[in-house]
This record gives sequence, structure tokens and C-alpha cells, in this order.
Amino acid sequence: MMHLKEVINSADSKQFLELPAFINRGNQNYIHPLNSDIESVFDRSKNAFFKKGDGNRWNLYDAKGDIIGRIAAFYHFDEKRGENRGGFGFFECIDEQEAANLLFDQAKTWLQANGLNHMEGPINFGTRDHWWGLLIEGFYPPVYGMFYHPPYYQLLFKQYSFEVLFEQYTYRRKISAAFSPAVLRRAGRIQQDPNYRFEDISGLSENELVTYFIEVYNAAWRDFDGVNALSRAEVAQLITHMRPAIDKKIIWFSYFKDQPIGFFINLPDLNQLLVKFLRQGSLNICQKIRFLYRKTTRKCTTMVGMVFGIHPDYQGRGVESALIVNFANSVSKLGPHAYQEIQMNWIGSFNTKMIAVVESLGAERYKTHCTYRLTF
Repeated sequence: MMHLKEVINSADSKQFLELPAFINRGNQNYIHPLNSDIESVFDRSKNAFFKKGDGNRWNLYDAKGDIIGRIAAFYHFDEKRGENRGGFGFFECIDEQEAANLLFDQAKTWLQANGLNHMEGPINFGTRDHWWGLLIEGFYPPVYGMFYHPPYYQLLFKQYSFEVLFEQYTYRRKISAAFSPAVLRRAGRIQQDPNYRFEDISGLSENELVTYFIEVYNAAWRDFDGVNALSRAEVAQLITHMRPAIDKKIIWFSYFKDQPIGFFINLPDLNQLLVKFLRQGSLNICQKIRFLYRKTTRKCTTMVGMVFGIHPDYQGRGVESALIVNFANSVSKLGPHAYQEIQMNWIGSFNTKMIAVVESLGAERYKTHCTYRLTF
């Protein structure tokens, strides 16, 4: 008989964290994430989403007492919608529908008890840039912050009657790939105007970085469902979290008359720099030194496009093309062993403008994740 247990102590948490490695044992494409990053999602002192919501998690065991599944459920108040939104995530399970159903039922029951009438997932109890969506196409090694899921998970979701809410795409482009004549023409028209300039963040203070990011992000993303404006404190916390991995040469802003109008935020892939060398997602001092060495010497061929945005007043003019062309030309000069490709994560199927932009730049769709919804 299978049974569920709420994660309430360090032993439960250890099993919760280690289960994905067991599920994906023998799979060379799987890379175990940093346990500390997963655990921080459920730390009330670190995750600001607990201030406007709540969350819980459970392990599932078989008759022998061996862990065979896990799930988390959570909700938070969505300021744009003016209501609570419920979700689940961090789902892992053996290939058995009854086990999956028990996990989904537990998330559903907990959300219903907290007044929700729906659940979306798998999602993160936090921002969309990490741990979001079920991998359904492109079973390649993940970049950091994106889960790898076995192909059979799709059927577990389908047979529970989940419906597709939206898909999110990862696009890939080689840095050395040539741009089309049309892209170069659009970029050229902008570059001829001295009011525009494009630069990496080497000359910015952290205070300026926070200010410029907020200005563009809150303007560019304000019309998308489920995306709320970011506060200064939230952005500062995000940059503090990113700081160890930041390479200033691959984060770029565009300006018009010295006003920020766009950005392209990239990070080296932590899986290549460090995480794939770890066992069970834990760090020691030697591994931290290895990380710093590989980062400093740019021993990473893949960068991850975290977010791209252009202020609405400047969209459609060619600023997108000019920013990317300037960025690619600069990165290609960083050295023969530096970044060779970029993977642009989390482009929602609802974001048709961004899909058109990245495809016009010659990027290929590389992976697809899916977010599902169930209405009770």
C-alpha cells in the first residue's frame, strides 16, 4: 500500500531532494540541481512568496517504505488579477499512474482546503525563470534552472485530465551563425542614429543596474497575464542571488538619449560551469574554487538567455535586431574557447512577438516545456 507523508523534518527533506536522481538514474542527460536552491523555495525566511501565500510538500512511499514520488502545492495572491492563484510543482514519480494520481490528488485536496478552485503546474513557488513547466520535447541535458523530466511524465498528466494552459519554448542559436540580410538592414538603420547606443553592463553600478532593469521590465512585461510589476527590493534580491554567476560581458542594455529602452540578460550555464560535476547537488570548498576558475576563464560554451525586453515605445523599430547584433559581435570576440551558443529560455506560446523576433534572428526551437491547468 502506498502512503503520503508531509515533509516536516530534515530526513523528509533529504528524501524529497534526492528522489529525482533516483528516478533518472542511468540517464546521462539528467543533471541534479543544487539542493540548496530547491530547499530555498520552501524556506519561509528566504522566499518572499510566503508573505502573500502558502505552500506545502509531500513524499510518497511504497509498501516497503521506499520513496517513489514527491509533489509540492502552493498559492499566492496575484496582484494583477486580484485573487489567489494555485499551483503545484517539483513533481517526480515512478512510472505508475496510481502513484501519480495520489500525488495530484494530494495537491488538489490541499488547494481546495485553502479556497482554490484550480491548479496550474508544474510551476515554481516563485518567479517563472526557474523550475517551471514539464519537459515534453527536446530531451537534452538541461540548462540550470530547468528540470529534466522523463518522457513518460506526459502520460501521467494526460490521464489525470490536465489541460494544456500554454507551452514555453527554449530557442538555441550559435553565436557564430550569420544574421540574415533583413536583420542586418534593420540593425543598420538603428545604428546609424547617434541617439541609440548598445553596451554591456561593465560601466554600471549595481544601483544603476537595478534602476534600469526595473524601468524596462515593468514597461515591457506589464500586459502579460500572470506577470506582476517587480519592486526595487525584489530586483535587488534577484541580482544578489545571481551575482556569483554574473559575467558582465553578456548582460547588455540599449539606450535612447541615455535612457534605457531594452535589455538582454544572460548568464553562463551553471550546469556546465559546476553543477554537472557535483554529486547529489552539494558544494564543498574545492568545488567552489573550480566554479570560480571555470567562470573566470570562461570554460562554458553555453549561455542562458534569462530575459529579453524592449520598452513598448521602441518595439518594432529594429532596436531588437540592433541589440542582438551588437551583443553577438561583442561576444564572438571574447575568445575562441568562450561562449559558442545561447539558449533562450522561457518564451511562452502566448508571446507571439518574441517568437517572431527570435525566429527572425535564426534561432531554432530546441526544447518545449508545458504548463497544465486543472479546474476543480
